[in-house]
Amino acid sequence: MRVTNQMVTSGSLRNMQKSMQRVDNLNNQVTTGKKISAPSEDPVIAIRALKLRTTVDQLDQYKNKNIKDALSWLDTTQTSVQNVYDRLQDVYYYCEQGAQDTFQTKDRHTIIDELHELKDAIYREGGTTYAGRYLFSGYKTETNLIFQDNAAKQGLAYNINEEIDPAKFVGKTVVLNEVNANAINDIMTGTATYTSPSVDSVYQLRLAYSDLDKGTADITISVTNADGTVTNIGPNIKQVADSATYYDVSDDEVNYIPETGELIFGKNVYNTVKDAISVNVNYNKSSFAVGDLRPEMYFNCTQHKTLSDGTIKDTEFTVEEEGQPIQYEVNFSQYITVNAQGKDFILHDMGNKIEDLANSVQSVLDIEDTISRLKELQEDPQYKNDPDAMKQLDKMLEDADVELAQKRETMQKLFGNNMTNFQNFMETVSAVQAKVGTTYSKLELIETRVTEQLANFKELKSSNEDVETEEAAIEMYQAELVYESALATTSSVIKKTLLDYI
Repeated sequence: MRVTNQMVTSGSLRNMQKSMQRVDNLNNQVTTGKKISAPSEDPVIAIRALKLRTTVDQLDQYKNKNIKDALSWLDTTQTSVQNVYDRLQDVYYYCEQGAQDTFQTKDRHTIIDELHELKDAIYREGGTTYAGRYLFSGYKTETNLIFQDNAAKQGLAYNINEEIDPAKFVGKTVVLNEVNANAINDIMTGTATYTSPSVDSVYQLRLAYSDLDKGTADITISVTNADGTVTNIGPNIKQVADSATYYDVSDDEVNYIPETGELIFGKNVYNTVKDAISVNVNYNKSSFAVGDLRPEMYFNCTQHKTLSDGTIKDTEFTVEEEGQPIQYEVNFSQYITVNAQGKDFILHDMGNKIEDLANSVQSVLDIEDTISRLKELQEDPQYKNDPDAMKQLDKMLEDADVELAQKRETMQKLFGNNMTNFQNFMETVSAVQAKVGTTYSKLELIETRVTEQLANFKELKSSNEDVETEEAAIEMYQAELVYESALATTSSVIKKTLLDYI
């Protein structure tokens, strides 16, 4: 085959161009540290790089954002749950003291204030936030578990459907016809009849809230029996307006006390209810205090909201039995629940029982004040020289001493019985603590695993994309030598003409 000058020239230029291209590629590798600058240079490396970069980005998201956020959420939750436990433990210590009646009269007011503060402190934990989100409100992270201020409860009323376990019936010892020192004048003038106090036992069912709307038409009680039948005992409900007769109930009736949120069952009604599966009470509440738990977080209910134009907007709320778990994706297809719901460990029953304790102390204080007042009246000239008045005061003072003994005994028993209740509350909170702690430990293990995965995939990504700078520099030096040799050789070939062969 005949080889022409043109063929030699073209071949030389083509080979020189390849040498120059290799130098350029190696120069790019040295300066960028990457094997390729465009997918077309090596499609296999490019495709693998896309997959590895995506994986590294996901693992970085899990490690530095999702897991850290979840750990912070759980850490804040642990602190708040521990605070609830500590406050319950404080109440338990009061129960130990109260069961022995070690309280001094001068200290009773302080004890009442501290009990109220402990209740408020427990409920306030329901408003704990993390990064502007409420921790214990389920999916409603923008809504506080409690009414945190007056604006939060403004214009709100609720129709609440509360299902109660009949095991929550409490046998309550009460004093009827309490001694009233202020009634002495009416008794002496004959406008009032004095009746000595008496002790009775009643069956109490405490609703979640006090200060309920008045009127028996707004409250219904239905009982689900063991055979599945439902009995409505609504017609037997009687609202009691006079605190002196709160607990004076006939055998076939139920006293409704909206001020305290109590239902007092007569003996016959109680016997038909005590063995039921559940008691369902439907009632209305339109007056809330700051710090009250929101009904929609605990019960199936209807919220009536009065708008600025006077119209009322109704909203139905349903409590989901399975809860409202907030989950974080912390690894590939691996999710973890980070939230605890307030309804599982901040209970209405806690606050109600604390209020019962405070009320029992207050009742002892009240009768002690009555005794002091009666003794003052015995020294009052108006009565001191009146034999009939002194006889009546002596009788009232004697009855008041008996009433004091009875109320102190009732208070002691209440504090003693509540030791078990608050132990149970602490166990409930401990179960939530254990769950949160287990989740935290599990998340730490996941964090370690993700950290290892991230390091491994970063290494794979680097191995796929990055060049060894030393090797690339040596290869570039060699390529430059080849290129310079090609350049010299090509220049010697191209400069020859026909005259060189004549």
